[in-house]
Amino acid sequence: MPLIPVDEARARILSLLNPLAPEEVQIEDAIGRSVTAPIHARRTLPPWDNSAMDGYAVIAGDGATPLKIIERIFAGDTPRQRIVAGTCARIMTGAPLPPGADAVVMQEKTRALEGDRVELLEHPDAGANIRRRGEDIEQGALLFSEGKELSIGDAGALWGQGLERVQVRRRPRVAIVSSGDELCDVGALREGKIVDTNSPVLAALVRRAGGLPTRIGRAADRLDSLTSLFAQGLEHDVLITLAGASVGEKDFTREALMGLGVDLDFWKVAMKPGKPLAFGRKGETLIFGLPGNPLSAMVTFEIFVRPALRAMQGLPALIPRLPARLGAPIAKQPGLRLFVRATWEVRGDTLWATPLKSQSSGSLSSASGATCLIELGEDAGNVETGNNCAVLPVSWAPA
Repeated sequence: MPLIPVDEARARILSLLNPLAPEEVQIEDAIGRSVTAPIHARRTLPPWDNSAMDGYAVIAGDGATPLKIIERIFAGDTPRQRIVAGTCARIMTGAPLPPGADAVVMQEKTRALEGDRVELLEHPDAGANIRRRGEDIEQGALLFSEGKELSIGDAGALWGQGLERVQVRRRPRVAIVSSGDELCDVGALREGKIVDTNSPVLAALVRRAGGLPTRIGRAADRLDSLTSLFAQGLEHDVLITLAGASVGEKDFTREALMGLGVDLDFWKVAMKPGKPLAFGRKGETLIFGLPGNPLSAMVTFEIFVRPALRAMQGLPALIPRLPARLGAPIAKQPGLRLFVRATWEVRGDTLWATPLKSQSSGSLSSASGATCLIELGEDAGNVETGNNCAVLPVSWAPA
């Protein structure tokens, strides 16, 4: 099968999936997920005119001073008296405005006198230091549209409406199967073996993308071992396989998937790193065959799997590319789209991206230092310091 362009591969993937079914969850579990229907306000907020400051509730046109303090109103109190000319109420932030008052003088602009009196050092305009009823939202108004990705602030707005639960898209269940006779588990180092870092790293990336990862196991480089674990993985929404998708004598991933009835759409993409990438589907399950090299696996996850997981949750699939300038030259031959691990920084009003020294597909240290990927198109050749480029934030960078 010939190499296909990155954009075409991603478009094929996204065209084959549908958002997952809704489920009702606690608000705290809905953060980062998309709502499945419009949400309207059940309450007017604020529910009454209230003070934005600690101070004194007054009549704006009352030029008298000093004023007699006839009441003290704290947040949660109900005012008991009406403010008339020559009077005021001591009021705290968030407390309801008493009838008759139409302004608040902040405490710093007053001087306390004996006998429950206060002298005003300024005379405010009507409405000063007041939060009006409904200035946040009116009952029945649209709070969030369908598809809204809920932030922590959004959760606060929902709690403010007295809501405890909300309907959001279900999280995708993602099975992860690694393979390779050369691998061993973390904490079980053996002579001649290397640690399987791909499985825990991919599980962490899936979790950060909103999915629910399950590490099914690590297969031996045998067709029967791969087939057995893949069969378990196909019971999930997504199956991610790691390694075995190339053309080596023990690369049985494609054979095992096809034997299980998986319809493979493609398995080579015109990109570096990550060229040996397989994608297919069986029923509603999506299958991604990622390369075994750690950095190739992480890059292909960012470019293909992460957008799919987001789309399945009703979220925008693609993270916007950002315009930047190159902080160092990059050598490149036309033909493949190149993704270069880099760090970025803002200088003045310009974003600069500087490639890391190591670009080895097996270098985990270059992943830990990267905050973005510089993306250079298939037709691009060598690029110099200061040239324009596009960068993609990576999900494995610190938040």
